[in-house]
Amino acid sequence: MSGSMEDEEDPEHSQGPAPAPLDLGRLEVEAKQAAAKHVASLLQRPDQLDKVDQYKRRVARKKASVEAMLKTAVQSQLDGVRTGLNQLQSALQDVYQIKQSLDEIEENYRIIEPLHQTLKKLKAENSRFCQLSAAQENLKHIFTVPESVKKTKELIMEGKLLQAHKHLTDLEMSRDDLLLAMHKQPNQSPTDKNTVNTYFSEVQDLSKELGKQLWVIIQRTLMSVRREPTLICTALRIVEREERMDVAWTRKCDQTGFMPPGRPKQWRAKCFEVLETSISARIEGSQLETRDQNKMWLVRHLEITRQIMIDDLKVVKTLLPPVFPPEYNIVKRYTKMYHKSLSLHLEDMIHQELEGNEIVSLLQWVGAYDSPELMRHPELNIDVKELGPLLEHNFIVHLRNLYLKNMKQNITEWSRNTLKSDMKDWVKDEVPDQDGDGYYNTQLPVIIFQMMEQNLQVANIIGQELVKKVLELFAEELNRFSNEYSTELKLYEEKHLADRKEPKYFLHYLIANTNNCVAFGEYMKELRKRYIKNEYAEEGDHDETEQIRRDPFQQLTDRFLVLAKECCDMILEEPFLDLRASNCLNELMTRPWMSSHNGVETIVATWADYHRDFIHLRPVMFETLLSRGQRRIVKEYVKALLSRKLSFKNYEERRSSAEKICSEAEMIKGQFVEMCPKLDASLFDVLPSLAEVLKLKDGSMLSLELMGFAKSYPDIRMEQLVNLILCRGDISRSDARQLAMDTLGEDEPSRSAPRGIFSEIG
Repeated sequence: MSGSMEDEEDPEHSQGPAPAPLDLGRLEVEAKQAAAKHVASLLQRPDQLDKVDQYKRRVARKKASVEAMLKTAVQSQLDGVRTGLNQLQSALQDVYQIKQSLDEIEENYRIIEPLHQTLKKLKAENSRFCQLSAAQENLKHIFTVPESVKKTKELIMEGKLLQAHKHLTDLEMSRDDLLLAMHKQPNQSPTDKNTVNTYFSEVQDLSKELGKQLWVIIQRTLMSVRREPTLICTALRIVEREERMDVAWTRKCDQTGFMPPGRPKQWRAKCFEVLETSISARIEGSQLETRDQNKMWLVRHLEITRQIMIDDLKVVKTLLPPVFPPEYNIVKRYTKMYHKSLSLHLEDMIHQELEGNEIVSLLQWVGAYDSPELMRHPELNIDVKELGPLLEHNFIVHLRNLYLKNMKQNITEWSRNTLKSDMKDWVKDEVPDQDGDGYYNTQLPVIIFQMMEQNLQVANIIGQELVKKVLELFAEELNRFSNEYSTELKLYEEKHLADRKEPKYFLHYLIANTNNCVAFGEYMKELRKRYIKNEYAEEGDHDETEQIRRDPFQQLTDRFLVLAKECCDMILEEPFLDLRASNCLNELMTRPWMSSHNGVETIVATWADYHRDFIHLRPVMFETLLSRGQRRIVKEYVKALLSRKLSFKNYEERRSSAEKICSEAEMIKGQFVEMCPKLDASLFDVLPSLAEVLKLKDGSMLSLELMGFAKSYPDIRMEQLVNLILCRGDISRSDARQLAMDTLGEDEPSRSAPRGIFSEIG
């Protein structure tokens, strides 16, 4: 059955699968089965049969409740259907009535259509009547135009601006109404229009004259609002009247296409323009001097501008709001105009190419713009974020670059002049100055860093970003200065070596310059600590030295440390020149040396003598100097031994010479330790080790001794070891080379030995 119903269904009206038809028989069977299960669950025990009546009553109540709900639902549905049908019937009747009314209206339009042609003449007559009426209305004004013009001029001259504006308005209305009536004529006559414009030509001149008086008042707003605020109120009332007439004529122009001469006047915009012009003139008028008249002209100008600006904005904030209409938002607008005019004025000064401290003054003033000194003054508290930057970023960058360029030139010139001045002291016939600890020094680093500190303090006032730029510039200039400094020190040494008597206190000033280099490093560490402590730090737990390795100031500290060590080498040349002059170094490991102790005594005495000057070195360089000095002495001993100046004839000579080497090494080592107890003097241990190779009597044990020596000093080369063996005098060259090869191996050239005393000996 359901299949036949589906076949009969219209597919065009199908909205989806049709609902299955109700099978009442099946539903009845299912209900009976469910009821049987329910009764069975209720009557599971014999004693529950006593409650059958209760169950019946409960089911009856439930059935009655369900039937009542069904009746209510059906009744509600029926009521809704009845209401809907009634509304549809009412709507249908309304539609019929509306259609009937529209038909009647259409019929009436058709009947009165010929009336348009009948009334056409009446319409034209009415138009002429209106024109005549307007002409009659303005006739009295037309005839009195010359008199009204004269009266208006007198009122303007007397300062009775409101009355003057009333007369001017009447004159303009008469002119404009006539021109509008002529504009509406189908056949316009240019001659008539020119006649009217000529007749009313003085009216536009009156408008300009009145405007001039208004602009004078507006221009003196800040002065007038304190003395005679009614003048401003009068001027603004006239401006607003003209503004309303502009709006009215603009709307009328959209309808008629006619705009009177001189309209729109836009006096409100002109009012703001005059205010802005007066502000610009006030700012420019605060410049009382030029650079030629006073070097501090800009500082004075900026300070006067600051004071004027605070005073003016106080008046604007307190006195102008009651005078100006609320829609002017005069405080905000006036502040913006002041901000704009000041910005243009500063840009104009920048284009004039400021110099040196003028740039600093301007940058400092701009930096203080948004501070209690100006816009954040307690009586102003103006938020400059709404105003935008006082100077665009490109102007700030230009000023900073110009400032840095000038600073670079000044620093270069200053440092060179300071170095030249300091160099004059180097040739004086008196010892250098000493600090509180007795260390020699000159004023060079102090003067250089005082100049740097002053510039950094100025930059810090301007802003932290400029401080970083200045520090970068200092790093660059100090690097250049270190090269110049190094060159001058070398020239100073060359002149001295040409004549060791000149300058008299060469060594003392060389010590002073060594201390200067250390001072440069200390000053730079101090600057880094104060200004760029965290600039190069990296995350994680790393050693501070590694963190600041990319720091240009740390690199400069290293550069001056290298320069200080170069100075140490120059200082060392002095005692070694004396030692060479005494020939004690040349006599090492020679026959005269074997029988004399003069050589070592000369070395010790020379160092003891120079020690009186060396103690004026700062501790770090004093220790470096002694370390390098002892290394050079040891190298002289080793070099003399390996050069085979002395060939021993027998074991006794060898033994006595070895013991002499050990005693002299201990004697010189003791001298150095006495001069500096903290000094690592272990380098002298190589001499006793060499002596042991010479002193060894049993040749069969030599290979073992050489093995131990090569292990202690892995940088020894094949030729050096061969020469050491040959110094004994009891081994042939071929056997010596074989021993050396057995000790070092045949691949000696490819060995990557660490650097030591032997690798430094050619």
